[in-house]
Parts: sequence; C-alpha cells; structure tokens
Amino acid sequence: MIALVPERRDKRGRRIGHNWWREFITAEFYAADHAWWLERERVALGYTTEMREFAASHPRPTLKGFMLAHAGIYTREEVA
Repeated sequence: MIALVPERRDKRGRRIGHNWWREFITAEFYAADHAWWLERERVALGYTTEMREFAASHPRPTLKGFMLAHAGIYTREEVA
C-alpha cells in the first residue's frame, strides 16, 4: 500500500521539493539517448560488429556531459 503524502507548498504557493533543473536535464538526456539508440539501430541493423563500430565513432551521450554542457545557463547576471 502506498501512502499519499500531501504536497508541501511555500508561502508563494510553489511546490516544495520540485526541481525543474533535474526534470529539464533528465528529459533532454533521455531524448538524446533515445535518438542515439534509434540511429545506432538504423545504421547497424542489429549486427554486433556494426554496433561496436557505431559506438566507437559516435559516442553515446552521458548524463555528466549534459550537466556540464548546461552548467551556468541561468546565472544571476543573465536573469537581471
């Protein structure tokens, strides 16, 4: 049985615990990763050797790479 926890809100009505950055990065990463898998399947047709060659020439996206690429996109200077 799953216990439902009521949403906590701050004085402005925003949900506490909501992390838009995590949702943004993971959504972008999963989309890019899925596109990589689809392209690999299109090119390699399921053959092991071709899949390894594709992975060697086209590195799979990483979560770390996405986080570093998007680091600092919203800084205080840009917002102001």
